[in-house]
Amino acid sequence: MIPLLVLLALAGLMEAARSFAPEALHAGGTELAFGFLLLTAYFTGKLVSRIGLPKLTGYIASGIIVGPYVLALVDKHMTGQLKLVSGITTAILALNAGAELNLRKVRPLLGTVRRISVFAVFGTMLMLTATLLALRPLVPFLAAMPLEHAAAVALTMGVALSAQSPAVVMAMIGETRADGVLTKTILALVIVADLAVIVTFGVASSLATAIIGGNVDVKAAIGGIAWEVFGSMGVGIFVGVILGRFILHVGQGVGLFAIMLCFVLAEVGNAVHLDSLVIALTAGLWLENVSKADTHKLLDGFEAASLPVYLVFFALAGAKLDLVALSALVVPVLIIVVVRASSFYAGSRIGTRGPDVDPLVRRLAWIGLVPQAGLALALAELVRRAFPSFGDAAFALVIGVVATNELTAPIALRIALLKSGEAGKRPGPATSGH
Repeated sequence: MIPLLVLLALAGLMEAARSFAPEALHAGGTELAFGFLLLTAYFTGKLVSRIGLPKLTGYIASGIIVGPYVLALVDKHMTGQLKLVSGITTAILALNAGAELNLRKVRPLLGTVRRISVFAVFGTMLMLTATLLALRPLVPFLAAMPLEHAAAVALTMGVALSAQSPAVVMAMIGETRADGVLTKTILALVIVADLAVIVTFGVASSLATAIIGGNVDVKAAIGGIAWEVFGSMGVGIFVGVILGRFILHVGQGVGLFAIMLCFVLAEVGNAVHLDSLVIALTAGLWLENVSKADTHKLLDGFEAASLPVYLVFFALAGAKLDLVALSALVVPVLIIVVVRASSFYAGSRIGTRGPDVDPLVRRLAWIGLVPQAGLALALAELVRRAFPSFGDAAFALVIGVVATNELTAPIALRIALLKSGEAGKRPGPATSGH
């Protein structure tokens, strides 16, 4: 009851600020929106956890309700001003995921991860591309194109739609305190899968833009992708070295120092066309697997320091969902959601054939591929920018699929982790007791 009363009070105060002090929204709108989303996400997460739903679903739902498309307590201008939060949080979660992944411990699982990635991830990209082409009569902007142009755009969107969410996986692992072969496999799988999606999207997007514009420059496309991926890895190693030295020789305030680095990565990375996710992930992997630094100092310091941006990140993801626009695309969205999940399931089952695969992994690992959040939203925005003439319509379709998976997949993943018997096996406090 208390969280609900607090939410109502917050909504009343925000409405009062909008009605009686509109100048506050212009002078300090970013800070006001950040604080409001932080508190509403926190208390909504408390509410939904009482009925057995993941707190993550509550964070996203709070953003939908107070965002510009429902109550409009937080408008589009405010969400635009908070876009840096997405970059920082993506870097934080990637750094955390890399630091959690000990390659020596997961080495026995790498063969399984590789097979699932080939059959489930790349297979789903192709299946979604074929599905989009089959749905051309229901997708006006694809129906208006020549077949070869539609195929290039469908491939780009198919790759974007296949994106996973290490953020959601890390959140659910933290919330359930899961640890075991299934948990380690899912974590390694979504990291490898997201790297594959990032690289493949760069190739597909560059080729689609060139085909539609009539100027295919394969060499330039390959050069740009190589710089983004390998350049980001090089910077990530450098960041990992700096973090390792800081942990070894300073040791105090590691969490805040790491978040400051994530802030710099999010700002500078975009300016020089590097991927902050790849940078942070590489830095975390370096820390855990090469550096002599104790990564537990980093992970322990991250929880409290990253909590505010973490909550606002998922609330912002919900605030970007235009439910009215999505209603016009409900049929293709639902078809794509079903095809995507089914393809992950089928590909995972094929990739886990053989006696050396744990039955839990064979039965449940595919569920870790279904959730979507930060990367999928970022790729949806890139789709909009890459194709200005029909980008808004393509964005709405991708966002519709992401929205559906945002709200339903965390629940399925939580159930899978609980059913596996691995929940509660991780020592220490929940990293996502947010």
